[in-house]
Amino acid sequence: MTVSQATEFIYSFRKMQKSSSHERIENLLSLFGNPHRRLKFIHVAGTNGKGSFSGAMSSIFTCAGYRTGLFTSPYVISFGERIQIDGEYISDDSLCSLVSEIKEKTQTLPEEMQPTVFELITLLALVYYERERCDIVVLEAGIGGEHDSTNVIPDSVASVIMSVSLDHTEMLGDTVEKIAAEKSGIIRKGGITVSYPADSEGRYFIGQSREAFEVIRERAERKKSAFYSPDISELTVLKSDINGTDFIYKNLRLHTCLQGDHQIANMITVAECALALRERGERLTDADIERGIASFTVPCRMEKVSEKPLIILDGGHNEGCMRALRSVAEKHLRNKKITVLMASMKDKDYRKSFEILLPLCENVVFTRTDEIRGESPATLAKVGRELCENVFFCDDAEKAYRKALSLTGENDVLVCCGSFYLVSDIRKIISGD
Repeated sequence: MTVSQATEFIYSFRKMQKSSSHERIENLLSLFGNPHRRLKFIHVAGTNGKGSFSGAMSSIFTCAGYRTGLFTSPYVISFGERIQIDGEYISDDSLCSLVSEIKEKTQTLPEEMQPTVFELITLLALVYYERERCDIVVLEAGIGGEHDSTNVIPDSVASVIMSVSLDHTEMLGDTVEKIAAEKSGIIRKGGITVSYPADSEGRYFIGQSREAFEVIRERAERKKSAFYSPDISELTVLKSDINGTDFIYKNLRLHTCLQGDHQIANMITVAECALALRERGERLTDADIERGIASFTVPCRMEKVSEKPLIILDGGHNEGCMRALRSVAEKHLRNKKITVLMASMKDKDYRKSFEILLPLCENVVFTRTDEIRGESPATLAKVGRELCENVFFCDDAEKAYRKALSLTGENDVLVCCGSFYLVSDIRKIISGD
């Protein structure tokens, strides 16, 4: 089996199923000796920020000498990004071998027990981590929480709920309170719960809504789970620019190269969790926490890939992500003309995203990279013209990128955003891959 055949097999399954995902994933895991019962987890849910949290927390544990698994999504460059140990992607040989084994054991399952794509990838990761004898696994949930296939794990050393906002409302609920309730379904009795900070009334960043924060805190209380959230009074920002932020939190001297004020909130949530786990006996030093956060990078999340002109890639695709991107633009790009290259999926509230970002832009070029789910560039342009004077569109992503680049002066900025599919393709075009 080749890598292409392995991923083709994985994505041949359904994206969603109506019946209980836990029944299916439990059955699958039993075929492999229930590896999830022999692993230690930090479980992470939320609408935004869970990828940044998971990657940075994994980096801290790796710096501390733990054999650390990281399960995250989506991937930008290769499928192996989703399943890592100590920052190394799962090897092609391991991926193909495990998928072959899974294929053999699942082909006789009845239709109702056939997994979804995400359940299959969850199974693959958990089997891999157990066989590779990981000391700890940072496990990022999918779009849900309580009903997510990752919630099959029997326990966790920490349940982490990152920023909650409206997304996937057709599945999770139409208010932040309902979505927070679903996300906080990962909280375990007697463990610890760490929440993204509540709104700090404009100091440094926009925090979690009070409504969502209280839902999470109350669930932790009911579960008798020790509740932690960053104390904003102990945060001092020293320096912040397009290259990242230097700050102090609880006597930790921290730096993140990730762009945006929201990343300060993400990283102090990481630090708060690490300190709480240290209280519970994990061998994490201040130096481990500082090194882990400083060394963590992630492709296509406020990623700077060129200086002249300045080119920023960001795959964020919901209202929270657009507000974070606007914050970066207002704070660090005030004296530059901004050209945006953008795509969106049909099922996203792209009008709201446009209303947030497009009034700051000199030019906008719309395109798409997903032929099935991607919204028509012409349709996007029709909405975009209500908010920006200079709007262009092109079905071909590379041609759209060349057009956007031609509109961007050497001292201006080009922002590619709205879809991980798009920014992944643009990253490959820029790198020549």
